[in-house]
Amino acid sequence: MKSMKTTKIILAIVAATALGLGAAQATQINGTVGFTSATNHPGGPGGSIVNNGGGSFTLNFNNPLSVNFGTDDYNTVPIPTDVNFTPITFQNGGGLTSTNTPLWTFTVGTGSTAVTYSFDLLSLSVASFHDGGVGKPSGLNLMGDGIAHITGFEDTEAIFALEATGTHLTFAILQPSNTAVPTTPDGGSALALLGIGLLAVEGLRRKLATA
Repeated sequence: MKSMKTTKIILAIVAATALGLGAAQATQINGTVGFTSATNHPGGPGGSIVNNGGGSFTLNFNNPLSVNFGTDDYNTVPIPTDVNFTPITFQNGGGLTSTNTPLWTFTVGTGSTAVTYSFDLLSLSVASFHDGGVGKPSGLNLMGDGIAHITGFEDTEAIFALEATGTHLTFAILQPSNTAVPTTPDGGSALALLGIGLLAVEGLRRKLATA
């Protein structure tokens, strides 16, 4: 098991509704919720990568992370709200090997007014980790599919994307976000949804770069 300090981490999780759900289905999830490790773990570490051997790696989060912003259907989530993430295990160059249903979950309110938010990570189509070694840049790229859930809303099929950079295996600060958007109009394509997801990732990258 290896670990080292990281100079910078950029982490984005993006979810967009998939095509083919049908116009009759109402109340699709829309909006963005962001998380940070800085609130509960100032100075880090916010998480780490474990080398399991044989090309298998596990991304561990230093729980709890906390909500640091929310828009649209997430805009009533109090800031900060503590959230626990489950570890993500993947085969480098392969796919998801852990069960992340949910990847994260939290509840706001109690009794009849309680609202539960969660996100299931179901698969990875891209899973790539490059360990640069001691004092050298490393990179992590994950992309796949999942489902966003909010009490009272339709389950929303999602695109998941994550990018992280640092120096070796320990992340000082984790800054993930999860975005859901309405179904694209008839005639749209999965590529359009993927483009929305990638634009959200790039926006978060630029935000962190100037922070």
